[in-house]
Amino acid sequence: MSVSAAPLTRAIGRQYDLFQTSLESLGKQRKYLNYGYTLSGRQTYEERQEQLCIEVFQAADIRKEDVVLDVGFGSGEQDFLLARTCEFRRLIGINISEKQVQYASRRAREESLDDKLSFHLGEAEVLHGVEASSVDRLLAIECAFYFDRPRFYRRAAEALKPGGLAVLADISLADRLTFVTRRAKHLRRLGTRSSNRKQWEKYFITRSLRSINAWTWRGAQMTVLQILRIAPFSGFSGAEVREWMKMAFFSQLVALGLRLGLVRYDLIVLQKR
Repeated sequence: MSVSAAPLTRAIGRQYDLFQTSLESLGKQRKYLNYGYTLSGRQTYEERQEQLCIEVFQAADIRKEDVVLDVGFGSGEQDFLLARTCEFRRLIGINISEKQVQYASRRAREESLDDKLSFHLGEAEVLHGVEASSVDRLLAIECAFYFDRPRFYRRAAEALKPGGLAVLADISLADRLTFVTRRAKHLRRLGTRSSNRKQWEKYFITRSLRSINAWTWRGAQMTVLQILRIAPFSGFSGAEVREWMKMAFFSQLVALGLRLGLVRYDLIVLQKR
């Protein structure tokens, strides 16, 4: 990540460095960091998280000749899942957490996938090293609310080939909460569905926009319970516990917001103009 990265971006990078340290210390085999997509009450938490990724992959209609760009890839778990379940030429991952980039790169080498999966430190709004019109599919799974959206949409469109697709599993506020984003500076990146759409349609055609609130609120609530059950008792550092508890607090707000229709979780497919 460049030294010129905004303070908020650096803070988010440090937060996810701590999350990665925690996940590795727990020895979790599947290190997803998303709220999941619930099809059945019999699914485990990790199965729901995996299903959200599968929903995105299916929406992206990835072809065997495609170059895929995954922004905000977390621990890279979703990209190793993609490598197991889809044919594609290669994948480039961009993330602002140095520890997550290191972990994913090391795992790719260990699994002899480093010729197909490459992971890089950087910002979604910059995509350093990604040439214009060089990728066929761009994925952003539960992370675009961290981005400076106008800059991200512009750069994403630039990176995609003509007709390329950007597929987002994205959280925003309901339109009736527009006044909240105007008053609360820290919620402006979250945005509302309409304000975000106004920005992305400068560069993309909206091919589909599907609400998945009904399939995601349960996973958001499970995230809160998972954190409360594990974080305070797992020997995490004080800094790690504080970040996980903040995540639990905001996840509880998201879970309630999804149930009440105040928060929107959408699966969005955009095509470059």
